[in-house]
Order: sequence, then structure tokens, then C-alpha cells
Amino acid sequence: MTAHPLTVRDTRTAPLVSALVDAQLIDPDRRDAAMSVVERVLGAQSTATASVKKRFAELAGYVGAAFVVSAAAIFVFAQWDELSQPQQVGLLGGIAVLLASAGLALGAVSTGGIVGVRRGAEPVRRRLMGVLVTGAAGSAAGAVGLWVDHVFPNHETQVGLAVFGTLALLSLLGYVVAPTVVGQLGVATGVVGFVPLLVDAFEGDSVATGLSILGLGVLWLLATERGLWREVGSARVIGCGLALIGAQIPVFESDQTRWVAYVATALVAVAAFAVYVARPAWPYLAAGVIAVTLVVPEALIDWTDNALGPAGGLLVAGTTLLVTSLLGLRLRKEVGEEQVV
Repeated sequence: MTAHPLTVRDTRTAPLVSALVDAQLIDPDRRDAAMSVVERVLGAQSTATASVKKRFAELAGYVGAAFVVSAAAIFVFAQWDELSQPQQVGLLGGIAVLLASAGLALGAVSTGGIVGVRRGAEPVRRRLMGVLVTGAAGSAAGAVGLWVDHVFPNHETQVGLAVFGTLALLSLLGYVVAPTVVGQLGVATGVVGFVPLLVDAFEGDSVATGLSILGLGVLWLLATERGLWREVGSARVIGCGLALIGAQIPVFESDQTRWVAYVATALVAVAAFAVYVARPAWPYLAAGVIAVTLVVPEALIDWTDNALGPAGGLLVAGTTLLVTSLLGLRLRKEVGEEQVV
């Protein structure tokens, strides 16, 4: 005789179905089907309630961590000037080790361990881990910067390279362990700070800096579309932002280099719209609209030697934004229709 597994039902299901049957709203012969439907509905409600509770627990964890970090920061800064530079290095290094250990311990006790967290088994733990390990990267970067300044005083560029390079590298390692948006921001902050200092170390000007950051944005987006960043939406926003910022930096160098910014920004606009057609994602469309809105008034005002005046410049900028937005909406509609077909 084959034993059938017992079906565990929600204790609220039977009374609800019995009440519906007694009220003659359900045929008694359909009791089992009604039981299944009601149980599914109650199960969905329970899942939603559990999800809300998890989010509140996660929020409480962030708030608690913020209070702890704030208290520690107040204590550290109150004693900071009384510490020697080696003591400051040791303090920041100790904080980095503490945060990294807490993050790794949080992942180790989760389902599937750190590997399971990285694969998305427990998103709440993954996000908390990401905050902790990125905070550890920031503390370690500060410790390295102080140490370099202690060993090589009056070498600001080398100190900056050490700080931002360490931040980028350790944030990237932390991202590999626990992929989060916070980790992405840590990596982006590190590389954006590192690149201008590296260009300056080789006596490059702002044009070289801008084009380097533009190239960094392109590489970031290539990594995004190849699936190297888990959070695709935020990675696209960061990459497009880097490309726009890099394209605009030469505007502030001199009158002779502004044309580089105009050409670079126009190329960013064309590339963003082209990529949007192939991969419909709003950051590309927004980047194209912003790039056109920036480059058209800038070039027109520059070429007319500001003959339009402030009011004319605002009119050109507003008209460009309006026209570009309408064209962007039209492009989005056409791309959406093509995707449906």
C-alpha cells in the first residue's frame, strides 16, 4: 500500500472555506478546489508579510550600523589630533579589519556560506556584507594614505594615488565577495579619483584627464553589457555618468580646448542613442538627451562669442532640451514597438 504524503494546510483555510460553504457561496462538491485556492491566497499574503518584515529588519540593521559608525566616528575624531600618525594608521587599519571580519562572518553563517550569498541566496545579507566590506575598503585606503604620507612626506600626488588605488582595488575585491550597488560606488569613487592623479603624475592636462575618464566610462559600460557587474541598472548609470563627465572636462581648460569637449560630447550622444536602439535601457537614452542638451548651447554660445546673452543661452538650452526629449520619447516608442514585434 502506497503512503501518500500529508499536505500541510494553513490553519485559517478550513474555517474560511466552511464559512463560504455554509453561506451557499461555494458548492460543497467544490470544497477541495476552494481549499486549494484559498490556501494559495493566504500563502501569498504570508509571503508578502514576511518580505515586509525582512525589509524592516534590514532597515533596522542599517540604522543600527549607522548609529554605531557615527558614535565611533565622533570618538575617533575627538581623539584624532592627539594621536601620532602611526597610531592613526593603526586605528584606521584596525577599523578596516573589524569591518571586513564582520562582513565575512555575516556571509559565513548564512545559507550556503559566502558563495551562497554571492549567488543571491540571501539578498539582505549580501547587501549588508557589501556595506561592511566597502566600509572596510574605505578605512584601509585611509590607513594606506596616512602611511604613505608618513614615509614620503610632501608627496600629495603619491598619497592620493595610494588612497584611491587602494579604495578601488579593495572595493572591487569586496564586490566580488558581495556584489552590491555600494560596492560599485566604492570602485567608481576609487578609479575616478585615481585617474586624474595618474594623468597629473605624467604631466597631462585636463584634456587628457577628460578623455581618460571618458574612456573609463566606455570600459565600465562594456563590462556592464558583458555581465561583469551584477547590478546592471546602476552600472549603466555610473558608466554613462563617467562618459558625460569626461567629455565635458575639457570645456574648463581653455578656449582652445573647448572644441575637444564639443566633439567628445557629440560622440557620446551619438553612441548613447545607437546603443539604446540595440539595448533599450533608459540610462543610454538619458545620456544621449543630456549630451545633446549640453553640447548644442555650449557650441552655439561659443561660436557666436556669447552674442545671445544669458537669456538667449537659456532659450537655446531649453529649446534643445525640449526637442531632444521629444525625439528621445519618439525613439523610445519606436524601439519599444520593434521589441514587441
